Amino acid sequence: MLQQINDEKTMRELTAERVMLHGLRGHCNSPIAGRCVTGPDGQLVLRGMVFSREGAHFAHAQLWGEDGNDPAVLGARVCAELLRQGARDLIMGIPH
Repeated sequence: MLQQINDEKTMRELTAERVMLHGLRGHCNSPIAGRCVTGPDGQLVLRGMVFSREGAHFAHAQLWGEDGNDPAVLGARVCAELLRQGARDLIMGIPH
């Protein structure tokens, strides 16, 4: 029954965002931002950011879907890039 009201575009976008968030393993106080949009050509674009508590330090990544435009792959790629830039240390530096 829910499939009838599901919006496929929205589901693909939120899948990319959720995969990124899951991989970052943040907590409820983690300043993590993620937004995925679908371009006019159907290509997904995911932008992710992780901030320090005061916002002076951050990691940022923005990537486009490749190889079939798989939202889970895109989310994992953005997560990996954020981690490469030190997102884990930023997240761990925030008390929870």
